[in-house]
Amino acid sequence: MSKRIVILGSTGSVGRNVLDVVAHHPDEFEVVGLAARANSDLLADQCAVHTNARFVVQDEWAQRELLDGHPDLAARSISGGGEPFVRLIEETSPDLLVNCLVGFVGLRPTLTALEAGLPVALANKEAVVTGGDVVMRASRRSRAAVIPIDSEHVAISQCLRGSSVDDVKRVFLTASGGALRDRPLEELAEVRVEDVLAHPTWVMGDKITVDSATLLNKGLEVIEAHWLFDLPFDKIEVVIHPQSIMHCLVEFKDNSILSQMGNPDMRLPILYALSYPKRIETDMAKSTVLEFPELTLAPVDRQRYPCFELAMRAARMGGNAPAILNSSNELAVGAFLAQKLPFGDIPHVIEIALEKVAHAPVESFDDVLETDRTTRAFITEKFGI
Repeated sequence: MSKRIVILGSTGSVGRNVLDVVAHHPDEFEVVGLAARANSDLLADQCAVHTNARFVVQDEWAQRELLDGHPDLAARSISGGGEPFVRLIEETSPDLLVNCLVGFVGLRPTLTALEAGLPVALANKEAVVTGGDVVMRASRRSRAAVIPIDSEHVAISQCLRGSSVDDVKRVFLTASGGALRDRPLEELAEVRVEDVLAHPTWVMGDKITVDSATLLNKGLEVIEAHWLFDLPFDKIEVVIHPQSIMHCLVEFKDNSILSQMGNPDMRLPILYALSYPKRIETDMAKSTVLEFPELTLAPVDRQRYPCFELAMRAARMGGNAPAILNSSNELAVGAFLAQKLPFGDIPHVIEIALEKVAHAPVESFDDVLETDRTTRAFITEKFGI
């Protein structure tokens, strides 16, 4: 019997990869729900392929545009406005929610699924970063699993299978270093958007590609690993691995080290997450070990990646600091992509937010929501972005 899945963010880069995995394994998975934030044209195409799927567009105008152009889809539509992603989950009752949304918007549907006892395959790292304690408490209460999709966290979960966290000495998350890894430091402040989006190994969405160039993305992944695997921050390190073949390394207390490796293709960790806890034979992204390039590891250059340092500061601060980090970064990156903020000012925006926005504990979704609202209001007033 196939696993019935809902995909939030189906038109983004990760969502499209999820659908490619489904296309390669049609007997294993059935798509019963599709959701996008605004890309109605691509969503209509996806609905034409997955004829049993309900769908929703978060942007109400884009939803109306889709239905005006495709009136035959009206019966499958979930109305926009309010919490459309939540309603899609509730009205389809899937076996698995696949959350590929980008940003804080992914937290509410993640909690909705977990509270209903529905496992979540999570590419939306911001949900765990901003509301990690809330998310993991919901998972423990309902016994619904949070299954990572990020290649690094999928790698950690495989390396830790059969082992206790108490046996772990250190976990190393690998980072490509992004598109600006080899650019002279004096040139970084004024790089163009197209320079930052030219990632050397991964094909990803614009926001996450910028986060890769600042290494903020890896800071978010450290916080995510802390919550997903109950790892203290002093057991998590980051190393630069330009080839993107080794996705993590786990060093145990007996000094043995395990690594999970594979070609830099998001479909492999996605397949693992969708099929968990079993493995499915696939013809996708085959690895030939003898064709791997030379594999290198290097420490993080802290001067090159100030956003990574800010992420680690927020992690150590705890409470709502990671939510402040995430919200300020979302606004700063959005302004950079819109060419309203120089690349070199992204860390400045984040640092000011961490210093000026009030710190508080996080005990509920409403606490995270209030932090997000307060941070965005502060940044908008302070920087006009």
